[in-house]
Amino acid sequence: MLALFFGLVALLLAGVGLYGVLDYSVLQRRREIGIRIAIGAQAGDIARRVTVDIFAMVLAGSLVGVILGIVSVRYIETLLYGVKATDLGILALPTVTIFAVALLAALPAVIHAIRIDPVTMLRPE
Repeated sequence: MLALFFGLVALLLAGVGLYGVLDYSVLQRRREIGIRIAIGAQAGDIARRVTVDIFAMVLAGSLVGVILGIVSVRYIETLLYGVKATDLGILALPTVTIFAVALLAALPAVIHAIRIDPVTMLRPE
């Protein structure tokens, strides 16, 4: 129960951190997104572009994590009794959970990207 509690707290902290990074990446690209909206990009196109960029970052991080997990098989198997570290279910569950948290953390960033007003973005120039 204690390990589950700390795992959930770590997942919550990772989700909050991921939300901050993703929202900041949209904030950095707001001029680009504003220009795209001004020249006629649909909300679905903007959402798709932002989501693909977000999940490319998450996929890269997940792949590195899985590779490091597979490399450290010998150490992991000594810590967990009766669990094979190369078991597909053991590797898939955290990966799917991280992608679900990334999707939840990406929703506000995508909504912010869609709601960018191109007039206010381009006015300072």
